[in-house]
Amino acid sequence: MTKKINFAFFGSSNFSIYCLKEIIKKYIPSLVITLEAKPQGRGLKLKPNPVFTFAIENKLPVIELKNWSLIENELFDFGLIASFGKIIPTFIIKNFKKGILNIHPSLLPKYRGVNPIREAIINGDKETGVTLFLIDEIIDHGPIISQEKIILNFKETFLDLEKNLAILGGRLFNNTIENFLSGNINLKIQDENLATHTRKTKKEDGLLSVYDPYIIWDRKIRALNPWPGTWLEIFLKDDLKNLKIFKIEKMNEKDIKINLNKVKIGDFFREKNEFGLKISDAYILIKELQLQDRKRMSSKEFLNGYKIEDMRVNL
Repeated sequence: MTKKINFAFFGSSNFSIYCLKEIIKKYIPSLVITLEAKPQGRGLKLKPNPVFTFAIENKLPVIELKNWSLIENELFDFGLIASFGKIIPTFIIKNFKKGILNIHPSLLPKYRGVNPIREAIINGDKETGVTLFLIDEIIDHGPIISQEKIILNFKETFLDLEKNLAILGGRLFNNTIENFLSGNINLKIQDENLATHTRKTKKEDGLLSVYDPYIIWDRKIRALNPWPGTWLEIFLKDDLKNLKIFKIEKMNEKDIKINLNKVKIGDFFREKNEFGLKISDAYILIKELQLQDRKRMSSKEFLNGYKIEDMRVNL
């Protein structure tokens, strides 16, 4: 049975939706607050934030935040942020009796900032988790209410980990909030000596190099898809194209039938009717890919339409 408690939920992403799905199994917010619709697609038509659509579908009270005056005079017992994408000003925070909580997808103080999920994958972390904390004027700095840890298996993609951590964060909130409101939790001050900060991902971060080792390829492909994506620059005959790469597999050299002495770093090859590439320390199969201006396809489908001898990597 759900309870309605007087709190505002701030969220604007898929992470927010996964959290909210879990939370409303137990608690119903008084208001869901999300960002404005944005023009999208070729026609630049306004498309509502996915959190707005989710709230409407689930009959939750929701507003698109055009300016802070919309909630300036609203009073809530507390607020909850889960990937909102906008800094909440101090004069608004003061309207929440118990403050504003945040579900952050890292074990704070590690990975403060905008990119904790991608960086956990890129850095090959053995563990990560979620932190429920009370916000203050500094980003991801406030006292910790509770944390939950998970062990990583080095196969997670960004989308996998985003969903898993969001669900974990929603459950952590559900299991913690009543004790917090009752004053039965001792807040833990973050250790500034252990603090690390993430940076915003740039489009160029997705460019792959054949001189990087397999472990870098694997981590970048898992961390940077669907955005900004991961790709090689190749020449198709004389035209420079981006070749997006979504999935790779490291080959066992003992199983390769071709003459490896003739394959150099950056060379494409065909093996078992699949599309192969030699990088600095491995022979890989490119299992799923997308040539610029074409659809996403499997390795075998790609080779049905293109000849290896017509392609070379832009080294």
